[in-house]
Amino acid sequence: MGGERPRPAGGLDIELRRSLVVSLPILPLVSLALAGCTTLIEWGWDEPDQTFLSAHIAVMERKPFDGVVLHLTVPGVPSDSANFSWHLADHRYQWHELRPAVEVLRAIPFHRFTHNFLRINLNSTTRPLDLLDDDTWDALLANLRLAARAAREASLRGLMVDPEAYADLDPSDGRARFNVFDYRRRAVREASLEAYRSAAFRRGEQAAAALGDAAPNLVLLFAFAYSFPCSSTKPQNEQAYGLLSAFVDGILAAKSQETVVVEGHEPSYPFRYCHQFQEAYRRLRGECRRLSSVPELYDRDLRLGFGIWMDNESGEPCAPYRKEGRPCPWADPSLYPEKARHRVDPRLFGEAVASALDLSDRYVWIYSEEPRWWTSAQPEGENLPAEFVRAIEQAREAALARKGSICPRPAAKHE
Repeated sequence: MGGERPRPAGGLDIELRRSLVVSLPILPLVSLALAGCTTLIEWGWDEPDQTFLSAHIAVMERKPFDGVVLHLTVPGVPSDSANFSWHLADHRYQWHELRPAVEVLRAIPFHRFTHNFLRINLNSTTRPLDLLDDDTWDALLANLRLAARAAREASLRGLMVDPEAYADLDPSDGRARFNVFDYRRRAVREASLEAYRSAAFRRGEQAAAALGDAAPNLVLLFAFAYSFPCSSTKPQNEQAYGLLSAFVDGILAAKSQETVVVEGHEPSYPFRYCHQFQEAYRRLRGECRRLSSVPELYDRDLRLGFGIWMDNESGEPCAPYRKEGRPCPWADPSLYPEKARHRVDPRLFGEAVASALDLSDRYVWIYSEEPRWWTSAQPEGENLPAEFVRAIEQAREAALARKGSICPRPAAKHE
């Protein structure tokens, strides 16, 4: 994957192709979350906003999840800033602008979906955000307070924190033009790596304070935090996310006691076997802690989760179908190189979900692009093969019945 998650194609703002629609029976409202076990979250290109949720929540809650990642569409602001989740770093919002969207969200009768997360992107796609620039950070911090208040007032479980740099690539070096966590993109060229790491820690402290002031008991589910920096073989000053660990350290140091910080481990997108999850867990509880300047807080307060990409790396084989506006048969193994075909095996996918649910400290999230769990055209889903839905259902059943025995937790070795 090259460390980058494919950029969402506008969520529900784009009409989707119709194919392989599966209607599901209403599932029992007893979830893993309610049973006190691991929680399964949906997050993909079908990311809903408050209006879609309000219209379709009854159908959505038939799906085998405990909650969703959502965004807020803000009425009355310029269209290029209407998606609050994507513009925290480049547009300063006011509470009166968000209030109508939050009121819609608050009125939704959630039953099964009790672990819902408001997405917040930490990077801008249109302008630089620098760790040494107080003005741009003041705007982001103000928006983080609004995000936390929105989550609190709408009774959301927390925030899905996405640090990824989605800006266009610079053709001169192939890197995102704007990325606050990439030291090579710093505005103050003469400033040292240590100066920027110190600034990242301080910004993390400020972010924790801003979030805690508005809602001290949120779950901050990071798409990735320490996992990408830990997996890189480059020195920190050459990593795309080399400053991210210092930022999360600052959050751990300043967060309220009730705030929960989760490493969502996006690098597990392609995992299909227990031993892969075990190795990731072992490394995060072991050698990855070397990245932290507050290892005692890392050990005590950082929770580990996993992300799994259902149609892993479908972008390239499905590109011709997307270009022609046709549904892509993404579950057809013949579309993929032989070494990657196992990733679209529904049996192995289900086993991966079961392993992640068994091993995670709580949260597991399912990412998808081609298969949509719900769309404006088909709220019951599009391009969603029934065998993959059933694989998730069976994984959840196994995780409840065999907790601790599907994918046993490995012993950590601190290095």
